[in-house]
Amino acid sequence: MKPASHRDQLVAMLCEAAEVEHCLMCTYLYGAFSLKQREDEGLTAAELAAVRNWRSTVIDIAVDEMLHLALVNNLLISLGATPHYGRFNFPINPGVFPADVAVALAPFDPDMLDHFIYLERPRDSAERDGAIISKAKYHRGVIEGRLMPFADDYDTVGELYEGIAASFAALEEEHAGVGIPLFIGPKSAQLTESDFRLPGLQAVASAADVRRVVDTIVHQGEGSSEATTQSHYAKFRAIREEWRNLHEARAEFLPFRAAARDPVMRPPVVSSPRVHVIASPAAQLLDLGNAAYGLMLRLMTFMPDDSRCRREERPIAADQVILVMRAVTEIGSRLTELPARPGEHAAKAGLTFTLSRGPLGFGSAQSARTLLAERSGALADRFRSLSSDLPALLPLAQQLDRFVAHWSTMSESTSSAADTGAATANATQSSAAAPSPAAEPTGTSPKVDVAVGREFTVRFDHSRCVHSRACVLGEPAVFKANQPGEWIYPDQATVQRIAIVANNCPSGAISYKAAEPSRNEPPPLVNLVRVRENGPLAFHATLEVNGRADGFRATLCRCGQSNNKPYCDGSHVAAHFEASGEPVTAPSEPLAERDGTLSVTPTRNGPLEVHGNLEVVSGTGRTLARLSKTWLCRCGGSKKKPYCDGSHRAIGFIADGT
Repeated sequence: MKPASHRDQLVAMLCEAAEVEHCLMCTYLYGAFSLKQREDEGLTAAELAAVRNWRSTVIDIAVDEMLHLALVNNLLISLGATPHYGRFNFPINPGVFPADVAVALAPFDPDMLDHFIYLERPRDSAERDGAIISKAKYHRGVIEGRLMPFADDYDTVGELYEGIAASFAALEEEHAGVGIPLFIGPKSAQLTESDFRLPGLQAVASAADVRRVVDTIVHQGEGSSEATTQSHYAKFRAIREEWRNLHEARAEFLPFRAAARDPVMRPPVVSSPRVHVIASPAAQLLDLGNAAYGLMLRLMTFMPDDSRCRREERPIAADQVILVMRAVTEIGSRLTELPARPGEHAAKAGLTFTLSRGPLGFGSAQSARTLLAERSGALADRFRSLSSDLPALLPLAQQLDRFVAHWSTMSESTSSAADTGAATANATQSSAAAPSPAAEPTGTSPKVDVAVGREFTVRFDHSRCVHSRACVLGEPAVFKANQPGEWIYPDQATVQRIAIVANNCPSGAISYKAAEPSRNEPPPLVNLVRVRENGPLAFHATLEVNGRADGFRATLCRCGQSNNKPYCDGSHVAAHFEASGEPVTAPSEPLAERDGTLSVTPTRNGPLEVHGNLEVVSGTGRTLARLSKTWLCRCGGSKKKPYCDGSHRAIGFIADGT
């Protein structure tokens, strides 16, 4: 592949790379949505476990493609261009990409699995493409000396990225010779891990940065010269090997649903085979899924726009992207179970990832917030109206309401601030992730003992206890462990003394409520998480875990072995978990506010997502970092403990979560 001879040619190469990543993400998600997930779909227990694991793996690979898409857009911004989240709609016509880089929406059958392996193959691989993949024969080539960009051919996606890296190196040297910088775009406009939960997302301002970005993309899978066990190529090959073994053990093994090949939401105008989705409720859910997907892309375009999106709003927009992607996943999976057309033997439907002709960007800061509120509200209303067909949409509608409120409020404040110059005041006070504080855990459990005394009531949650023995050593007359029947005697201590016990209980298993409200424990003045040596994460804050008030203390698992996730149950001891309680301190500025509600959300098969003012401290109390948003490792595999580095995907960590 020939390196670019001028900036516009390189921008065109990057736009094609963005479209490739975007299309790969969509095709992988479509395949994952088509995999069976229920016990009544004709699979044995062992087969179902394997197929569920495949689905998780393929979705993780699609998330990697989203990372690659964001990285390519950082490269575009570094050149002075704008992000490129648009693409041609499926089915993709010949000529958009090289003849050998075909993309299509189809169920996860053996041919599509071969196709995925072929797309991710190293340059020297002997892999052959899936038999069903139709390819026209043509050649694309750059015409030397032209001002208009021409698309060149490449055999693998890895070759495209090597061409991009070579182009940056050549153009940087050329520009240096005439005193014109190549990297002219604002670095502040680029997205990083602090904006979006994509480990590896980094800004670009030099040729060395470009090399790191290209290495990240290539080594994760596209054209990797090393077929490591964690590359996309190797992961897809491992699925194929397991598939073959399962099929050999039972010839009737069929892990995928009969989802449509090349589904479309609009009447086709060409004669090639396409499945027009018109049956109810598939057509309505398809419309909703595509609308949600479109909003996700508008949010992604909005985030790096410094003139319209405030820096502190990026995490809010990122949170909404994640919420909308959850909706897209639920809808995409459901569509593969529903008929696309009337008739008993009709093919099942599928999400088409259709983009509208309208722009993804916004005209002004005020219009951005008005339009985001308007579109978010329309989606929330439709989530509710279609929840009878897909019940998972109802709680998502309730969560989406928060973002409607945020964008509506910010639209009003942006409008009024246009004349006063105070648009940034209180920008985060209406954040969608700011719940009301709560002083004690909600809900009841058969593992909770409650003892009522004259002056206060003691609550002991067995499921939270990590056996620090703060209770039996601090007030042995109150807590008489290892005796049958009642074992908590609150009248044997004063409120002040029981408060000391509660303060020393790191897990929050012990809590109390005084008859006189003024004697209850006040919220902490400083939100902390203490990193325990070879043990859990001990939080002390006004906690909200999984969206529910959870008291002032909790010890959350970070070894990945607890049977009571997200809480620690002591399994780190039996697992011989080793992790320092004294990580290196990172530079950080003092927080303007140090208290308030701290929201902790265990993500599905991933880290703890933490929002709110937080100081991370070592086991001895040394400050490690001051943060308002972070992701803390709970799989036990991160090389950057206590923070997540994406290792949960590499080790196949599985845990419930959002």
